[in-house]
Amino acid sequence: MEQIMSNQTRHFVLTPDGGIREFSTEEAALIAAGTDRVPEFAGHDVRYLQVVMVDGSDSGELRIQTAGARIRFDDDGRLAEAGPPAEAEPITGFEHDAVIQWALRDMPALGPTFH
Repeated sequence: MEQIMSNQTRHFVLTPDGGIREFSTEEAALIAAGTDRVPEFAGHDVRYLQVVMVDGSDSGELRIQTAGARIRFDDDGRLAEAGPPAEAEPITGFEHDAVIQWALRDMPALGPTFH
């Protein structure tokens, strides 16, 4: 029996004021290409978390993979640099879990299985 899988990638920034902001895949691509600006992040370093949700429709299993980065915006709000999260300001476990909960907020409630 062939298993049907679907992937969804979500893009989140931990804002300088302590919030979480989600960007669509299209917005994230334009920002990464330098063709779109985010004026509210001008001159800031922010932490970025990418969440990939892999849904095994037949099995009912949802797998989540995350990757974090530090991104720097120039004074015009364009992406200037990206790299691994800074040791001095890592993505905390609380922040990671909060982003995952945000990403899962629209998923139907099923009994989770933790691995």
